[in-house]
Order: sequence, then structure tokens, then C-alpha cells
Amino acid sequence: MIAIKPERFHAIIESIIEDGYLPTENLIILNDGNYVVKEGNRRTAALKLIHGIHPKDNFGLPDSIKKLIDSVDQDWIKENSKIPCSIYTISEKDKVEKIVNLTHAKGEKASRDPWTSVAKARQNRDQKKSSEPGLDMLEKYLSNGANLTNQQKERWSGDYPITVLDEALRHITPRLGYSTINSLVSDYPKNKHRNAIEDIVRDIGLQVFGFKDIRSESSDFAEKYGIPKLVVNNTTPPAQQTVSPTSAAQGQASEPHATAASTNNGQPSSPTSQKNTAPAIGPTNNSNAGSTKPVAYAISDQRSVTQYLKKITVKGANRQKLVSLRDELKRLKIKDNPIAFCFLLRSMFEISATIYCGENSIPLTVQKKGVTQDKTLSALLTDVTKHLTSNNNNKGMVKLLHGANSELSKPIGLLSVTSMNQLVHNKSFSIAPHDICTLFNNVYPLLEAMN
Repeated sequence: MIAIKPERFHAIIESIIEDGYLPTENLIILNDGNYVVKEGNRRTAALKLIHGIHPKDNFGLPDSIKKLIDSVDQDWIKENSKIPCSIYTISEKDKVEKIVNLTHAKGEKASRDPWTSVAKARQNRDQKKSSEPGLDMLEKYLSNGANLTNQQKERWSGDYPITVLDEALRHITPRLGYSTINSLVSDYPKNKHRNAIEDIVRDIGLQVFGFKDIRSESSDFAEKYGIPKLVVNNTTPPAQQTVSPTSAAQGQASEPHATAASTNNGQPSSPTSQKNTAPAIGPTNNSNAGSTKPVAYAISDQRSVTQYLKKITVKGANRQKLVSLRDELKRLKIKDNPIAFCFLLRSMFEISATIYCGENSIPLTVQKKGVTQDKTLSALLTDVTKHLTSNNNNKGMVKLLHGANSELSKPIGLLSVTSMNQLVHNKSFSIAPHDICTLFNNVYPLLEAMN
């Protein structure tokens, strides 16, 4: 919950401490031998942190929130040690599920945290036993994907554009030779085009593309990932190459006359236009096109940097200073404070690398001529990258971190290790604000991966 929406979670802690626990709504509890919170999990989690049931230092909380927790006195503890709950027995489980469904289906805004598409899909699958192949694919990808970071695993397990993934899977299913989405998902991660599938799932999570791109007739989003085009069997009249509305709605393609033919190297064996087959796959209503996509900014725009910084949810012990550095970076205007921005960025890289090495038993020192010396930042980042990429065997991670390592290893790059060292030690070396935003976009993936 903290990783998905930290600002909302911090706000609840502040509210409960400042005003005490206000029983506007009872917690909904199911007694199945234990006490399981079915409604009110954020309030419960906040109270557990405030009361010290869970250590506050383990969740990357800002210093301001931790100080607020430390300020709680015994009177507050006594007044808020018990809170009102509605407790249901296991025989009343169906009633509890109805209460939860009604609560979130109404879309009320009064202090409600709307369920994400992941939560809705999970509820639909687990409680209503409905088919949710997009969710199944996401969960399998989070366990098996080779091209994502731990940060992305945490975030996407709770908040991910599932409906966009469903739409993308509908389009690529027949092109990969499957009759249904469920069969494609069932084969993952053993699919022939596993890397392409994983790149698509990752890029949807990163919001690289959305409904508008998938449904576009002027471009083919899947072709960019090496997905072969759908080839029509020449012995079958074109009129029969369709998918019924019912099967399309269920993610099923009736394709007795259509195959995803390709050569041994995975390239299409026929230049048949996608335009002739795309309308037969999935719904054609574009009313929601792009509705889940955020405003995009050019990589040279500071707002793109701010978007990335907001995505970093620092997790783990001894990273409190990283949270403070991140928050300060978000407040800086690069055009007015280019040197300060680079100072803080260098600090984040050095602290992140040191902590990551300590957590993964990577030596921080090296022996030179019998003398023990601290490794340079460049050497630390090299070792970190080797570990993250499993010695360059994890090709997905190698691809993800290529831009960062290329930029940081340049001897004269503006955000290179050398240039950041010069900013600290050289009395005359300075830096201009232009290009910093673009270069930050290159090095960001490594910073995120370390935390």
C-alpha cells in the first residue's frame, strides 16, 4: 500500500495522529480463526506503525512522518488502543464480500481510496470466479519476468493498467498462433516469443503505449516487438477471416483459416497488411482510447524528471537519507540549480550503491599493492550492474540498464562519474542546465534498480 500510493498513506498517518482515530466507518473484520481485515486496511496498517507493532524504519517513511510517530504520547496511545470494528463469523463470509463489493462499486469519493484495475480484476477472478487472463499474465510476469526491477514488481502488483494489457493480448494472441488468450497465458514463460511478450507487458506498465496505439490502423504496435503479422490462408475466402463479437469479448479468436506464420528467425513470411486483419480482432470502440495515459512530457522537460522521481518508492533499511535526497531533488528547478541537482544525484548514486553492495555481499574495498582501498563510485556501479544482470546473463536487465551504464561510464558526460567528481573537487568546473533532463532519463533505471 505504501509503494502504490505513498502520499495517501502518509496522509492517513498524519490525520490519525493529529485528530485521533475518527470512527467514521467501522473496520470490516472476518473471523476465520484469525482476524482478517476485509475493509479498512490502510487505517489498520497506519495504526500498526504508529503503535509500533511494525517497526517504522522498515518501510522507507519520510523523516517527517517518523518524527510525528515519535511525538505520540501515552494519552494518545491509551485513547487509540482500541477501535470500533464490525466482526463477522466465517459463516457470514458471503455477506462480508457483498459489503466490500458494494463499498467499492459505488465509486464514492468521501475518503475512499478507489480500487485499482488490478484489485478489481483480482476481486472479479477470486470471488466471482470470472476469467481474468490479463491479471493471470501480469502475476506470472511479475514472478518470471527478466526485464523488470524489484521496484516495478512492487508497484505493478497493486497498480497496473490491466485493461490495456487485456487489449494488447487480444491483438497478439492469433498472431502468435494461439486460439485463446488463456492458452497464450498458460504457455508463458515457455512461449517462443517470450522476450517480446515481456517487453510488451513492461512497456504497458511504464505507459509507453496505450489503447490508442493498440487500436491504431496507421501503425502496428506489435510489429515493433517482433510479433509476426497474421497471415491469411489463400485457400479461404477473405469473408471468412473474422472473429465473432462473442469470442472477441472473451479474448478468443476463431481462426481455423488464420495462422501466425513466420520463418525460422521469427520474421513474417508474408508482407500481408495488418490493416486487413486488425478489425477482426477485439472490440473496435475507441471511446476509451488513451483514457488511462498520463500527460507525456519531452525527455528534455524537467517535468519528465519529476514524473520519474515520483515513481521512486525507496524500500529497505538504512535508506532514510535517500528519501530526503529524492524529496529535495523533486523541489529543485534544474534550470536554476544545475550544480545542486547533480550534487544530490551523485549522493543518491553513491549511497544507493554502497547500501546495495552491503545487502548483496559485494565488497566495498579492493586490494592494490597490498593496501586496502575503497572502491571508486565507478567501480561500485560496475559491480552493482554485474550483480543486477547476473553477470550479463539476464539480457532483459542488460537492456534496461544499458543507457545508464553508457552514460555514467562516459569520461566527459555531464552526469558521468568523472563529471560528478569534478563538480565536487574541481574549483573551475561547472555545468549548464541544458541536457541534464535528457541525461537523467538515461541514468534513472539504475538508480531505481538499486532501491
